[in-house]
Amino acid sequence: MGLFIPLLVLILLGRTDLTLCAIFGSLTGVFGRTEPHWRRLRHQTQSGVLMCLTVVAGVSMSIAGRSDWEMVAAATLVAGGISVAADRLRVRPAGPFTYIFAFTATAAAPFAGSIGEAALAVAGSVLTAVLLGVAGRLHARTHTPRLERQSAPAPDWAGIWVHSGRYVAAVAAAGSLALVLGPGHSYWAMLAACAPIAAADAADAPARAGHFILGTYAGVLLSALLLQPDWSPVQLAILLALLQLGGEIYVIRHYGLAMVFLTPVALLMTGFVSTQPAWDLTVDRAVETTIGALVAVVVIALTTGNGAKWMTRMRLAATR
Repeated sequence: MGLFIPLLVLILLGRTDLTLCAIFGSLTGVFGRTEPHWRRLRHQTQSGVLMCLTVVAGVSMSIAGRSDWEMVAAATLVAGGISVAADRLRVRPAGPFTYIFAFTATAAAPFAGSIGEAALAVAGSVLTAVLLGVAGRLHARTHTPRLERQSAPAPDWAGIWVHSGRYVAAVAAAGSLALVLGPGHSYWAMLAACAPIAAADAADAPARAGHFILGTYAGVLLSALLLQPDWSPVQLAILLALLQLGGEIYVIRHYGLAMVFLTPVALLMTGFVSTQPAWDLTVDRAVETTIGALVAVVVIALTTGNGAKWMTRMRLAATR
């Protein structure tokens, strides 16, 4: 409902050009899903403000007609800054993945409206998601005990800045490499580079990167099927809402499974704003996802204590 309601309003107003803004605003519903309602309200509101800022920044880049290299530079700054803000605020899902998705996609897509219209669309969608999140409190108040608020521990600023540096390195390297190789959509490489970094200190971070790649490949295949029918705007809105529901269910539990659903969302958005051939989009998505995820693995290996272990394992595997 957090996605379908804003999309339906835009369809009725004849403003499907604002679809991207509404879709990313609705992703505010992902945040704080496992938290008590008072804490979720705070984190959703904070995440919603960050989402509005990143979408408006992306739309501004699109309107200004910035070059691909300028977009890589801007995305790198956004990734580093949002990483610091997200870690400091302790919002979950952690990291700037969702915000980089919003910034790069809106910056890369053509936009003929005004910044004010884009801001209104994303803010309205964010507000819808927050209100739906608060609505659950009406049920919880009579079915769950009241939880006492606990004071948050002091922020680990050293860890926060190191984590931000990883995002900066991964996004900058992935975006630059994608532009040099020239597949066509560098923002997907930058997006793919963000996903594994959230678990950079975990022992299974390379495995998570592999899951992300495989999940995206599966999502690309699903997208190829879903892009065949000629969907009406209402049908496409319903389909996007269902796919995003699947993505929200799994995004905190398993990024790979989440990408099976979120990849078609990213590609089906183009049904509202782009006429680019579906095959070109799906192939570019797969290639650049591989580039970004592999770059992330290299950055993680070079910046964590697990890096030496991974390099030893790869050398042993190569000699067998």
